[in-house]
This record gives sequence, C-alpha cells and structure tokens, in this order.
Amino acid sequence: MNKIIGIDLGTTNSAAAVMRGGKVEVIPSAEGGRTVPSIVAINKNNERLVGQIAKRQAVTNPDNTIFSVKRLIGRKFTDAEV
Repeated sequence: MNKIIGIDLGTTNSAAAVMRGGKVEVIPSAEGGRTVPSIVAINKNNERLVGQIAKRQAVTNPDNTIFSVKRLIGRKFTDAEV
C-alpha cells in the first residue's frame, strides 16, 4: 500500500505526518512533541542542528542560526532581508 507524507512548513514550528492504512499519524520529534521549531543552525564543529537543539543554542550562536526562513523563500541570497 502507498504511503503519503505531509509536511507543514510553518514560520515558527513545522510538523510532518504520514498516512498509513487510511489513518494519519503525526511523526513525533526526537523529544516526543508533535511539532519542531523551524530553526536550523551550524555549530562550531560544522554540525547541522535542527529544531529544539538549534533553538536552545541560538542565543550563544546567533550568526550561524537561521529562523523564520519561510519568509525568505523565493528571495535571492543577495537581498538585504536575507
């Protein structure tokens, strides 16, 4: 049977769900939540951080943390807003 995955890319939080056997199941985050903060960061070891872990370190690593990226979709990298 085919599976369908849906992604809700939100400005603040994102979520994903899968349809199996006619029922929709929200895919839980690593912390067990139904949503994940829409934040991505790169740490000093050049590792990619996503979601809650990226949000926690945003204060100490603001230059390498991206949030509200949904507002930037479709813009050029050289745009002042980016």
